[in-house]
Amino acid sequence: MSKKLSLILSTLLMMLLLTGCGKPIEEQVETGMTNVETVFKESPIETNTEIGKIKVYIPSGYTIEDSEDESNYLLKKGDHHFILFVNPNEQKNSKLLYDLFKQNQAKEVVEEKTFKTEDSFGFTAILQNDEKTYELIVNYGGVKISTLSNPKNVDVLLQEMMQIAHSVSF
Repeated sequence: MSKKLSLILSTLLMMLLLTGCGKPIEEQVETGMTNVETVFKESPIETNTEIGKIKVYIPSGYTIEDSEDESNYLLKKGDHHFILFVNPNEQKNSKLLYDLFKQNQAKEVVEEKTFKTEDSFGFTAILQNDEKTYELIVNYGGVKISTLSNPKNVDVLLQEMMQIAHSVSF
Protein backbone atom coordinates (compact mmCIF):
# COMPACT_ATOMS: atom_id res chain seq x y z
CA MET A 1 0.00 0.00 0.00
CA SER A 2 1.38 3.38 -0.92
CA LYS A 3 2.09 5.99 1.75
CA LYS A 4 -0.45 8.33 0.15
CA LEU A 5 -3.23 5.73 0.27
CA SER A 6 -2.26 4.80 3.81
CA LEU A 7 -2.41 8.46 4.85
CA ILE A 8 -5.84 8.91 3.24
CA LEU A 9 -7.22 5.79 4.94
CA SER A 10 -5.76 6.84 8.29
CA THR A 11 -7.30 10.30 7.93
CA LEU A 12 -10.72 8.83 7.02
CA LEU A 13 -10.58 6.45 9.97
CA MET A 14 -9.69 9.29 12.34
CA MET A 15 -12.56 11.42 11.01
CA LEU A 16 -15.01 8.56 11.49
CA LEU A 17 -13.85 8.00 15.05
CA LEU A 18 -14.05 11.68 15.94
CA THR A 19 -17.46 12.09 14.35
CA GLY A 20 -18.83 9.10 16.22
CA CYS A 21 -17.57 10.21 19.60
CA GLY A 22 -19.04 13.71 19.81
CA LYS A 23 -18.32 15.93 22.77
CA PRO A 24 -17.61 14.19 26.08
CA ILE A 25 -20.39 14.41 28.68
CA GLU A 26 -18.30 16.67 30.94
CA GLU A 27 -18.00 19.25 28.17
CA GLN A 28 -21.71 19.00 27.37
CA VAL A 29 -22.61 19.48 31.04
CA GLU A 30 -20.43 22.58 31.29
CA THR A 31 -21.78 24.06 28.05
CA GLY A 32 -25.34 23.09 28.99
CA MET A 33 -25.15 24.81 32.38
CA THR A 34 -23.78 27.97 30.76
CA ASN A 35 -26.54 27.88 28.13
CA VAL A 36 -29.25 27.41 30.76
CA GLU A 37 -27.95 30.34 32.83
CA THR A 38 -27.87 32.57 29.73
CA VAL A 39 -31.48 31.69 28.82
CA PHE A 40 -32.56 32.15 32.46
CA LYS A 41 -31.18 35.70 32.57
CA GLU A 42 -32.61 36.74 29.19
CA SER A 43 -36.19 37.77 28.50
CA PRO A 44 -38.39 34.75 27.79
CA ILE A 45 -38.85 33.76 24.17
CA GLU A 46 -42.28 34.76 22.86
CA THR A 47 -44.84 31.99 23.25
CA ASN A 48 -46.02 30.22 20.10
CA THR A 49 -48.40 27.56 21.46
CA GLU A 50 -51.37 27.26 23.79
CA ILE A 51 -51.81 24.04 25.74
CA GLY A 52 -54.78 23.91 28.06
CA LYS A 53 -54.57 27.04 30.22
CA ILE A 54 -50.94 27.90 29.50
CA LYS A 55 -49.07 29.65 26.74
CA VAL A 56 -45.59 28.35 26.00
CA TYR A 57 -42.76 28.51 23.50
CA ILE A 58 -42.27 25.12 21.84
CA PRO A 59 -38.99 24.91 19.86
CA SER A 60 -38.90 23.50 16.34
CA GLY A 61 -38.89 19.72 16.27
CA TYR A 62 -40.99 19.33 19.43
CA THR A 63 -44.55 18.00 19.42
CA ILE A 64 -47.21 18.02 22.09
CA GLU A 65 -48.02 14.40 22.83
CA ASP A 66 -50.63 14.68 25.53
CA SER A 67 -52.02 16.73 28.34
CA GLU A 68 -52.67 14.48 31.30
CA ASP A 69 -54.25 17.34 33.24
CA GLU A 70 -53.77 21.09 33.64
CA SER A 71 -50.46 20.58 35.45
CA ASN A 72 -48.68 17.91 33.39
CA TYR A 73 -47.99 18.04 29.68
CA LEU A 74 -46.09 15.51 27.59
CA LEU A 75 -43.79 16.74 24.83
CA LYS A 76 -41.67 14.81 22.37
CA LYS A 77 -38.60 15.54 20.26
CA GLY A 78 -37.23 12.58 18.34
CA ASP A 79 -36.72 9.76 20.84
CA HIS A 80 -36.92 12.10 23.85
CA HIS A 81 -40.10 12.39 25.89
CA PHE A 82 -40.45 15.38 28.20
CA ILE A 83 -42.73 15.99 31.16
CA LEU A 84 -43.65 19.65 31.56
CA PHE A 85 -45.05 20.29 35.04
CA VAL A 86 -46.75 23.61 35.70
CA ASN A 87 -47.90 24.89 39.10
CA PRO A 88 -49.69 28.22 38.47
CA ASN A 89 -49.90 28.83 42.24
CA GLU A 90 -46.13 29.31 42.47
CA GLN A 91 -44.46 32.61 41.60
CA LYS A 92 -41.36 33.05 39.41
CA ASN A 93 -39.19 33.25 42.55
CA SER A 94 -40.60 30.07 44.13
CA LYS A 95 -38.07 27.59 45.51
CA LEU A 96 -40.68 24.92 46.24
CA LEU A 97 -39.69 22.57 43.40
CA TYR A 98 -36.00 22.96 44.27
CA ASP A 99 -36.67 22.20 47.93
CA LEU A 100 -38.66 19.09 46.94
CA PHE A 101 -35.84 18.04 44.60
CA LYS A 102 -33.27 18.35 47.41
CA GLN A 103 -35.44 16.41 49.89
CA ASN A 104 -36.27 13.54 47.55
CA GLN A 105 -32.99 13.10 45.71
CA ALA A 106 -32.00 9.43 45.49
CA LYS A 107 -29.97 9.38 42.26
CA GLU A 108 -26.34 10.44 41.87
CA VAL A 109 -26.11 14.14 40.99
CA VAL A 110 -23.69 14.70 38.12
CA GLU A 111 -24.16 18.49 38.20
CA GLU A 112 -26.58 20.90 39.81
CA LYS A 113 -26.81 24.67 39.64
CA THR A 114 -29.23 27.32 40.89
CA PHE A 115 -29.98 30.64 39.23
CA LYS A 116 -31.66 33.73 40.59
CA THR A 117 -32.44 37.31 39.77
CA GLU A 118 -34.31 39.88 41.85
CA ASP A 119 -37.68 38.33 41.00
CA SER A 120 -37.00 34.79 39.77
CA PHE A 121 -35.42 31.51 40.83
CA GLY A 122 -34.54 28.39 38.90
CA PHE A 123 -32.27 25.40 38.86
CA THR A 124 -31.01 22.69 36.60
CA ALA A 125 -29.78 19.26 37.52
CA ILE A 126 -28.23 16.35 35.69
CA LEU A 127 -28.61 13.00 37.42
CA GLN A 128 -27.10 9.63 36.60
CA ASN A 129 -30.12 7.49 35.76
CA ASP A 130 -28.20 4.32 34.83
CA GLU A 131 -24.97 3.48 33.02
CA LYS A 132 -26.19 4.87 29.69
CA THR A 133 -28.75 7.56 30.53
CA TYR A 134 -29.05 10.81 32.43
CA GLU A 135 -32.09 12.52 33.88
CA LEU A 136 -32.19 16.20 32.93
CA ILE A 137 -34.23 18.62 35.04
CA VAL A 138 -34.78 22.32 34.40
CA ASN A 139 -36.89 24.57 36.63
CA TYR A 140 -38.12 28.15 36.50
CA GLY A 141 -40.34 29.17 39.44
CA GLY A 142 -43.39 26.90 39.41
CA VAL A 143 -42.46 25.25 36.09
CA LYS A 144 -40.32 22.14 35.72
CA ILE A 145 -39.42 20.10 32.66
CA SER A 146 -37.57 16.80 32.74
CA THR A 147 -36.43 14.04 30.41
CA LEU A 148 -34.13 11.04 30.19
CA SER A 149 -31.27 11.33 27.71
CA ASN A 150 -28.27 9.46 26.42
CA PRO A 151 -24.99 11.39 26.62
CA LYS A 152 -25.51 13.02 23.19
CA ASN A 153 -26.84 16.59 22.86
CA VAL A 154 -27.29 17.12 26.62
CA ASP A 155 -26.13 20.73 26.20
CA VAL A 156 -28.69 21.50 23.48
CA LEU A 157 -31.53 19.75 25.32
CA LEU A 158 -30.85 21.70 28.53
CA GLN A 159 -30.93 25.00 26.65
CA GLU A 160 -34.20 24.15 24.89
CA MET A 161 -35.73 22.92 28.14
CA MET A 162 -34.98 26.27 29.84
CA GLN A 163 -36.40 28.13 26.84
CA ILE A 164 -39.63 26.15 27.31
CA ALA A 165 -39.82 26.49 31.11
CA HIS A 166 -38.90 30.18 31.06
CA SER A 167 -41.58 31.01 28.48
CA VAL A 168 -44.61 29.49 30.26
CA SER A 169 -47.30 32.00 31.11
CA PHE A 170 -50.69 31.39 32.74
